[in-house]
Amino acid sequence: MNQNIFINEAINIGITNYLNKVNDDDFLTIIIKTLISIYGELDIINPYKTSTESGMGSFDENIMKFGYNMEELSLFKQNVMNFYLTRNQKPNKYFNEIEKQLIDMFYLKLKSVDKVDSENFKSLIQFETELNKLYSVDIEEIRRYFDYKNKMLKTNIQYNKIEKTLNKEAYEIIGYSYDNIISMSEEQLFDINNKVFEYFNIDQSSDDKYIRLDQAVEYYKHFNIEDNENKKMKENGYAEFLLLSTFVSISILIISVIVGVLAR
Repeated sequence: MNQNIFINEAINIGITNYLNKVNDDDFLTIIIKTLISIYGELDIINPYKTSTESGMGSFDENIMKFGYNMEELSLFKQNVMNFYLTRNQKPNKYFNEIEKQLIDMFYLKLKSVDKVDSENFKSLIQFETELNKLYSVDIEEIRRYFDYKNKMLKTNIQYNKIEKTLNKEAYEIIGYSYDNIISMSEEQLFDINNKVFEYFNIDQSSDDKYIRLDQAVEYYKHFNIEDNENKKMKENGYAEFLLLSTFVSISILIISVIVGVLAR
């Protein structure tokens, strides 16, 4: 790597713009500002000053600290460079890809950290900006992707709440082994739990849905036992009827044979 260039020319330009407080509206500068809003200035600027792209305390390590993997990071770096090389193309597919990757980084942080300055981050993402109109292949895509990630984050929180509270017998009633249930992923468990609530006709938006589920299970068990007992009684009564009918039929047959013999 050229000692005068940190990572690649595009990222280097963005960082120098930021440090020199020039070209604030340039997309490369905005990318660096957005990274700083996610990771903090020290995590982005210190590696630049020490020319440390990889290893301990490096740019790579800092970007990956919330779970962003190396493959994704390598693609991000390349996308930033590709945008720079094709910046005269409008629209530019790399613009959308970079924005979505920054959103991915942000949501990984949201999963890891309790307090996050979401408003600062959102002010830097190109939802309805001139850059979006200029470069985006679909001006609504970035907003849709942000909303999608937000929905997925809320869903993941919901997984964690549901996983610990469902009634064990509820799974067994709809035909699932509890041993299999506890080995499922959160996504699979979420789907199964939806089926449980739907089976017992419970509104999942209600605050007392878990109490309602417990009550529904007890109600089901009570009436299912009665139904089974009634079924057994019916089955036993039917068996007795068949036995009696068979006995009567045999008796009539024997009488008919005796009468026939005597009549000869």
